[in-house]
Amino acid sequence: MRIDQLTFTRFLAAIAIVIFHYGATVFPFSHSAVNFLVSQANCGVSYFFVLSGFIMIVAYGGQEHIDSKEYLKNRFARVYPLVALSALPYFFIALKSVRVHFTDVLLNLTTLQSWVPGKATAGNYPLWSITVEVFFYLCFPLFFNTLYKRFSLASLTIMSLILLAASVGLQHYLLSSGMVDIATDAGHDLVYYFPPMHLGQFVVGNIAGLFFLKNKTAKHNYDLPVLLCVILLVAALKLQLMDYHNGGLALFFAVFIYFLAGNTGFITKVLNQKPLIFLGEISFAVYVLQAPVFAIVKLLCQKLLPASGDTALFWVSIVALVIASAIAHIFIEKPLRNKIKAWRLKLVK
Repeated sequence: MRIDQLTFTRFLAAIAIVIFHYGATVFPFSHSAVNFLVSQANCGVSYFFVLSGFIMIVAYGGQEHIDSKEYLKNRFARVYPLVALSALPYFFIALKSVRVHFTDVLLNLTTLQSWVPGKATAGNYPLWSITVEVFFYLCFPLFFNTLYKRFSLASLTIMSLILLAASVGLQHYLLSSGMVDIATDAGHDLVYYFPPMHLGQFVVGNIAGLFFLKNKTAKHNYDLPVLLCVILLVAALKLQLMDYHNGGLALFFAVFIYFLAGNTGFITKVLNQKPLIFLGEISFAVYVLQAPVFAIVKLLCQKLLPASGDTALFWVSIVALVIASAIAHIFIEKPLRNKIKAWRLKLVK
């Protein structure tokens, strides 16, 4: 089942994270009216985790059992081509610079970096979340084939809330107690990037997906609930009630995704426009290519346009990133994904 109105939200989350990394000091994002949104836009990664959990259930919910081998082959085909592409520039950097080591590139290519304290952001640093996603992918067949088949939806909801509360609570405790020194790379990585710390967000997305499949025939105009969710998100970010990085907004995201997925109103009609869907489709490339593209553009501008300011550099980099992502999606991501799936399917036979 394809839910197009969710696709563009992936691009919004991806570009928000790019702005968080590179545009917080650039107008208009530096303005006090919006800077509170930009300074916490890293919660977009949490949105990815919840949305991933939701989409996985929608994609596989009609099956009685998931063939783990076939499923993992498809997951590999989905993410690895662009992961490898995004890590490639760091191999050449490692040849000439002490700032990046070959072990960093190896961790990028094996999607293991978040499991190694002090190395979660080594090399292409946004790939830390891909390590987390791969962990989710490994867990999902087990959850789907056992837990989700054996327990009622009410029981699963309670278990998911407990898991989410435990991870969010543990993060708060580690930050407030001083037990972990987040001033060190290893301590910071443990609190913010260690894969099990994010599992609750994925599982909450799974449960939202199960609720959606149970009620998928009851689609309505949910424009008002969707708008209300957006207003509440802005309010939560304005109030800054907690550190939202590890799932503080996961329940909110799950509710937003549920209503938008079932919406038949004006918002859905707008989001289902082909240009917006395409931007959503290139969002994975936008996310994983942001660091190398911004670095390359900065290097070129320093040589060709040394007088260019930060604002001009940022917007040139954004345009270059979207163009590079579109090219990578059309000519690398989609073709390799299809070829890998076909090749592996033939092997299975």
